[in-house]
Amino acid sequence: MTTTVKPRKSRRTAVVVVVLLLVLGGIAYYVYLAIPEQRTAFLVDTSESKVAVGEIASSVGSAARNAGDRDAVSLRRFGGNCGAADNTAELVSSGTGRGAQVASAARTLSSAGMATLESGVLATIDDFSGFYPFRGLRRNRIVVVTSHGTDGCARDQSAVMKAIRERVAAAGLTLEFRFVGFHVPDEQRDELQALAGATGAPEPRFVRSPEELNVALRELVIPDFGLAKPVQLPSEPEPTPTEKAKEHDFVVALMTGWSVTVTGAPVECATTTGATPHQCRFRLAEGEHVSLVAKISGPDPNPMRAQNNPNYRPNNTPFWYGCDEGPRSRTCTVTMNRERLAKARATSGNAPSTSMVACVTTQDPAAAALAMTCAGVTGAPPPPIPTVTYADGSVGDG
Repeated sequence: MTTTVKPRKSRRTAVVVVVLLLVLGGIAYYVYLAIPEQRTAFLVDTSESKVAVGEIASSVGSAARNAGDRDAVSLRRFGGNCGAADNTAELVSSGTGRGAQVASAARTLSSAGMATLESGVLATIDDFSGFYPFRGLRRNRIVVVTSHGTDGCARDQSAVMKAIRERVAAAGLTLEFRFVGFHVPDEQRDELQALAGATGAPEPRFVRSPEELNVALRELVIPDFGLAKPVQLPSEPEPTPTEKAKEHDFVVALMTGWSVTVTGAPVECATTTGATPHQCRFRLAEGEHVSLVAKISGPDPNPMRAQNNPNYRPNNTPFWYGCDEGPRSRTCTVTMNRERLAKARATSGNAPSTSMVACVTTQDPAAAALAMTCAGVTGAPPPPIPTVTYADGSVGDG
């Protein structure tokens, strides 16, 4: 059977399409970079108490400045008149590279009013409920730093816990709560412990000195901070152990628009149709390799195209970038070899790229911008302009 080729569009139209795809790919790439690794919201008690709010502010600022380059931080306070709209306020919205901004805003805090703990926690949950600022890929955490264990405006503390649980459930969020009590009165500690339990958080960390507060907050922002492995002193000399191969972070980016599941990675790696571009992270030792397989399923992420053209046939065949096989391959093997490590950070065109990413996408025209992003992130040449294959076997520009 002879395949017919529909007449191509004019050269001008083709140029416009290429430019549009480049623009969309660039936008998608920078959106991808804007999604933080983890997002931490500091909620600080500024209600009237015997504790100098400046001590809390200094520790919060120090922790925020120590956040990672890809970690987003924000600052909100609570404390004021019961029922007043300003008894909680966001001082710094969430974003990466805002540690210094959080520290500067924290230095302006002053104490006043009642401990409006419920208002502060509910408002912080709402800060996470929108599409933007982006939520963290690995963790979304609210760190409550308080000198009180109860809400000063609520007679029934159990109602406060119920309202917080319901707000989290209604927002459909996966949030981690951490509570740090600074000079919390002994008679209020049980209530703060109950609130932590109601949010699924560990036991609150109760501290009484600025030094202890510094350590507690840094451990929450930098998970490995202060952790030391126990040292075992052998009774007899032991042979020198073989040096363990160094491990490196690696990312698998899922940019298909379709529902996709990747097997072969040491962590669960999947996303659903129409979801925000997703990534999963793991560590590979030098010399180690994995073989990745992508399975694409689910409904067409662009159903309107099929509705507008009954003969349209989507192309959801997976293609990989950043793999050992080449810049655009059907299979994907990742080996943590010297060549990959040597170009861990590079430049593709005018945008940064990395050899520490494998990206899966499709050749479907609806995902053309995502394919451009995959190529840009991994430093591969731009993919060809996709074509539409119709039910009669003919092809045309996407």
